[in-house]
Amino acid sequence: MNKEKLIQTMIQHQRELVNEFAEKVATVHSMVDLDEGDTLDPEDFSHQHTSGEMEQLMRVQLNRAERCLESLHSLDVASKKSVMQGAYVETDQFNCLVCFATAPFECCGKTVIGISKESPLYAAMIGKHVNESFSFAGKKYTINTIL
Repeated sequence: MNKEKLIQTMIQHQRELVNEFAEKVATVHSMVDLDEGDTLDPEDFSHQHTSGEMEQLMRVQLNRAERCLESLHSLDVASKKSVMQGAYVETDQFNCLVCFATAPFECCGKTVIGISKESPLYAAMIGKHVNESFSFAGKKYTINTIL
């Protein structure tokens, strides 16, 4: 695995996610902004309130996506000897980058997931080295590679 290519792939995915959420915020905001010159009824105000709540939820997701993108730019990509923040880990059953939680994605012909330092999976594998094993959710995993 080329770790720099992995980080660049994640940055590209995260930028797309930020743009997607920004577009959704703009769309929902347009539903919140009622034209005061129009004739309005109570139902319009009800929809405005619901749209306002949706906009807040979208803004929270947008902010999270932006923070994740920032964390990728500041991630220490130096080679690691054990499982820690910024480590790319290949096990006998899955591949992951310790940064933040992501959906599985493809990079360099491998399926990779992002995991956060707060995840129970990370707690099970922190500090482990190549050829060491750990258990999680009743399954045993062996670490094959750490970058």
